[in-house]
Amino acid sequence: MNNSNIPKPLPLPILSVPKPQTVVPASLIVKTVEQRLPDIDLAPALLIDQSAKPAELIEGVLHGGTKAVLASGSKVGKTWILLDLATAVATGTPFLKYKTQKSKVLFINFEIRREFIADRLKIIQKRKGHADLSNLAIWNLRGQTADFETLLVSIIQRALKENYKLCILDPIYKTMVGKSENTASSVGALCNQIEQLVEATGAAVIFAHHFTKGNAAKKNQIDRMSGSGVFARDADSIITLTEHQQKNCYVVEMSLRNLAPQSPFVIEWQYPVMVERPDLSAADLKTEVAEVDEYEPLVSLLDEGPLTTAEWLKAATEIGYSRATFFRDKAVLVEKNIVQMDANKSWNRNRGETGETVIPVNTEV
Repeated sequence: MNNSNIPKPLPLPILSVPKPQTVVPASLIVKTVEQRLPDIDLAPALLIDQSAKPAELIEGVLHGGTKAVLASGSKVGKTWILLDLATAVATGTPFLKYKTQKSKVLFINFEIRREFIADRLKIIQKRKGHADLSNLAIWNLRGQTADFETLLVSIIQRALKENYKLCILDPIYKTMVGKSENTASSVGALCNQIEQLVEATGAAVIFAHHFTKGNAAKKNQIDRMSGSGVFARDADSIITLTEHQQKNCYVVEMSLRNLAPQSPFVIEWQYPVMVERPDLSAADLKTEVAEVDEYEPLVSLLDEGPLTTAEWLKAATEIGYSRATFFRDKAVLVEKNIVQMDANKSWNRNRGETGETVIPVNTEV
């Protein structure tokens, strides 16, 4: 009998048997967490604790083991200012009007070519009369910031080896390659990495950041920085430089978590350093700027590329907008032609033919 025409039985399906999951006992989890957490302080013991506070590297402004941000508009000279600060702490000489404690400093330069940072350092040294800069180290890492998490390990190792008391990161946006400064999760991760640097080394960390576009004088001091509000919430000391009515002058304002408040004061750019101008009033901020003002934080989310409505809404909620506020403000921006939709149904800032943001003649809402 020919069995060739008899259909062969189909193979049985192979059933995947789930692997048994390892269950970690709750007692072990608790033990592991307990091993890395500090003890709880009773209030009476805490009140009589005589543990020494970290030294103030900049008197009245910055303790060791804390974090600070120096923020201003673009092209104000933040790198010059931070180099001036670095040489002041390295030599124990005043920075602006503040005394400093002589300490070893690591300046991490992410942006300027080695030969040009050397030129700037020579100019500041000559202007300030610093004879000995042996306490200052410059680490030139232009082009080496793609993976800051990996780089952080090397920074910590070198900071511990040399006992640096102050680390300066200039500028901070170079550590966020491939990430958005408008996203709270990205900025939060970066701030956590900076926290690791502070906790591992005991050094203070200062980084440079920039203002958002718009009229800074119409914003609260801590709201002038670009990107996520995490930048402002995380820092222990916030130092901002806002344009003064007098040309080349800036109002210095500070928000200090651990120190007494400082009154705003005015400084002037006198190449290559800033000097105090006690004759000028800190109340005279520059205000005569035609801007989209209160809508700029929402518009600036489009600076890194077009966004669909859903993407724009998501980015806006991450910096504090409610859904209702987003759609209300978006409607105003569309009506006034400040933003426009492209053929791909994505929103763009309307820059017109000149490349500048289109500002309506009448911006009243």
